[in-house]
Amino acid sequence: MTLKISALSQIEKTLDDLQVMVSGLPGAVFTAHSGGVEALTNVLHAQQPDLVYLDFPEHSDELMKQLEDVLLSRPSAWLVLLSPDRSPDFLMKAMRAGVREVLAMPLEAMQVQQAVKRMQIHQANSGRERGQAAGRVLAMIPSKGGAGATFLATNLAYALSQHGKRVAVLDLKLYFGDSAIYLSDGVSVSNVVELASKSRQMDATLLASSMIKINNSLFVLATPDSPDHVADVTVADIEKIIELARANYDFVVLDIGNALDPLMIKALDMADSINLVLQLNLPFVRAAKRMVSVFRDLGYANDKLHLVVNRNELGGDISLADVERSCVLKVAQTIPNSHKPVSASINQGRPLMELTPRDPVALALTAWAEKLDPTPQKKKGGWFSGLMGKSS
Repeated sequence: MTLKISALSQIEKTLDDLQVMVSGLPGAVFTAHSGGVEALTNVLHAQQPDLVYLDFPEHSDELMKQLEDVLLSRPSAWLVLLSPDRSPDFLMKAMRAGVREVLAMPLEAMQVQQAVKRMQIHQANSGRERGQAAGRVLAMIPSKGGAGATFLATNLAYALSQHGKRVAVLDLKLYFGDSAIYLSDGVSVSNVVELASKSRQMDATLLASSMIKINNSLFVLATPDSPDHVADVTVADIEKIIELARANYDFVVLDIGNALDPLMIKALDMADSINLVLQLNLPFVRAAKRMVSVFRDLGYANDKLHLVVNRNELGGDISLADVERSCVLKVAQTIPNSHKPVSASINQGRPLMELTPRDPVALALTAWAEKLDPTPQKKKGGWFSGLMGKSS
């Protein structure tokens, strides 16, 4: 099968080096073009390449806007930038513009070839998954630490699984995430970092075998105990994992920390909804206001953003109306305060709806799941057994 690769650069040696680096790839047909962003549209139209390497030695807001405009008109283009700039700010801007990857200069043959292989894996899986009903991706993110986002992510996932839906929880708090222990004391045989390291072999079977099975419908992809190889995880890895999960599960719940690095922004980009969790005190509200502002700067529409007030109690110094005025966003979901049952659920590693199904928090989570899936396929045994969390 022919693999069409184009490259744009003002430097002839860069074009020559790229040609040598991709020449050994099966079926590769390479075309070199002298130019930069201004020539990208013509190359995409005339050559219709599978992948484009664009030498990007300097950048400005104007150039990034030109790049974004080109990619908006050709969203399927697989563009890889070659740049000496590795700053988080530049990487974030590139990703937001639609760039697939940024490779460091000077180039190494292995990284150039791996970019091609990641593109091929993406295309192969996109072709396989096309026509399947895509699952819904829900991101749960705290406005600040201690908001209770992981508890809500895992227990909402459990509630959705009780509707007979296949649900995957992806723990994307890569440094010391702990989603799995909220639902099970099972030991994970793999984790998100190890899965990312197998990007060449990654498919639905590998994803499933890497997760902890909570019940017949609920699965958790855990984080590693050690952060040793977290830095090796790429934006492309995160994209691939979420794409696979979306294609193979009815709901995908992302447990995300509030450190907005390029990996997490990619996850948020791919989410159908972003649930920002806060509590009714000033530090949480102030943090939520900042986060909403960042989300709007990233281009997320209001209908993608959902404020979730956890441990909600009436009569406090700060009301829901105060939160809405501060964030200029409606509160979408409230979860009542029920400290002892929630603590028991966390400490025992059991879903709250299984432990105390009539608790107000359990009922609120059940109602939230029903709102997300208003026509659930009930499990065998009827309403009562589903409420009690019994597996069919």
